[in-house]
Amino acid sequence: MTRTANYVVAYEATDRGREALQLGIALARLTGAELRICIVLPRPATVPSKVAAGDAEYQSLLLEQAQEWLDDAAGRIPADVTATTHALQAESTSEGLLQAAERFESDRIVVGAARAGLLGRFSIGTVASALLHASPVPVALAPRGYRAPRGLSRISCAIGTRPGWESLLDSMVSISEGLDVELRFVTLVRVDAAHDAAAVDAAAHLAGVLDYFRERADFSGPLTTAVGEGDDIEDAVEGMDWRGDEIVFVGSSRLASPSRLFLGSTANRMLRTLPVPLIVVPA
Repeated sequence: MTRTANYVVAYEATDRGREALQLGIALARLTGAELRICIVLPRPATVPSKVAAGDAEYQSLLLEQAQEWLDDAAGRIPADVTATTHALQAESTSEGLLQAAERFESDRIVVGAARAGLLGRFSIGTVASALLHASPVPVALAPRGYRAPRGLSRISCAIGTRPGWESLLDSMVSISEGLDVELRFVTLVRVDAAHDAAAVDAAAHLAGVLDYFRERADFSGPLTTAVGEGDDIEDAVEGMDWRGDEIVFVGSSRLASPSRLFLGSTANRMLRTLPVPLIVVPA
């Protein structure tokens, strides 16, 4: 029996939680995965017996409120998506989400942007930052104000030119299997008078990327490439064509431990101007 994929969604009764839920819905529609909508509550502290009763009453009220929030989240799930809700307790939100991903054997963790970001942009909060340094599974980041489209039509994969780019391609082989979308491979380059051959070199690199992918993947959708050019990474990202029904994959930093995430400098700079969801894949 084939296992159904599932994604942990970091939910809270805020715009950030609802944006994470919207991205979870978009990804579930794309892949047929189920959602595990999770609220992480603080673990009860060890307290003297004379205050234990009051603490137990507080925890009961907290769980009751969390269930109301989860019921509201469940009401936001469309009929074409399967989801379950879970109130968890942990020392921290990030720890609880990692424990949930392990417990449910989840394939991704989905989180929303911090409120400091501009509308349609990212701001990495403490929870996302912790996950991006520790998660053994891909972490999907929703930009502020995100709403799920009816369906995703394109996946862009940001491929660098440094050694190690093959590992992300190997991940994309399995991620893209069976999907009926356009798959676009993107390289971002800084172009100026001193480096006017950079775009040409990037295009040649992407041709090699396509050959590598075609030799290994069973993918029938459209395959395209694009070179983003600009004075810097942010400028290159901003100058590219991005669809409202698109997601972007990027690999973890080469400095990350095996099977763990670490957001590299290029991906971090992409987030400043990227207007669509980003999924970071472990090294």
